[in-house]
Amino acid sequence: MQNVLIIDDNEDVRNVIAKTLDYFGFYTRQAKDGMAGVQVALDWHPDLIICDVRMPGMDGYRTLSAIRELPGIATTPFIFLTGALERNDMRRGMTSGADDYLTKPFTAEELLEAVTARLSKQADLQCEIFKKAEKLRQEVARLISQEMSEPLDGIMGVSSNMIKDYAAIPPEQVLVNARQINESVQRLNKLAKSLDNEQPDGERLSQ
Repeated sequence: MQNVLIIDDNEDVRNVIAKTLDYFGFYTRQAKDGMAGVQVALDWHPDLIICDVRMPGMDGYRTLSAIRELPGIATTPFIFLTGALERNDMRRGMTSGADDYLTKPFTAEELLEAVTARLSKQADLQCEIFKKAEKLRQEVARLISQEMSEPLDGIMGVSSNMIKDYAAIPPEQVLVNARQINESVQRLNKLAKSLDNEQPDGERLSQ
């Protein structure tokens, strides 16, 4: 079930939107003004926000601006509600970072179409981000494997020769071999520490 936050100073409008979306399987919450809406968004992390443009105090534009600056909810899809004659509101809303707008009065079909279209587009975007992240992860894994292969090959080569010819190796050559192995181990240790430092604290604690 996807969550939709409705921000509007008109209780009747909020209730109509909420009842419509609830009926079609969405979970909704309401806020009576922009300030309350920003707080609910921070606490709840909705999948979509529907917000009226004309509200006393903190209007829709300021509400959108505040949300776009907050980590965790900055990319939440945002739909403006605007009056039929407020053409400037539509243009300003889209240029200020809104994803879509609904002109009041609107039908249930228009509301559902706008909501589902935004959520579908957001899902596609998240899927694309996941694919890019997975591609990056694979490339990093490949580079790490290449970076580790050289010191490992060195350790394997030197240690294998020492095992095979241990009886004939002079002491000075043992020292040379030991230094080569130590250098390779230090490279691996440095690589392991750099990878550990790049992980989030939560990932390191869970290991």
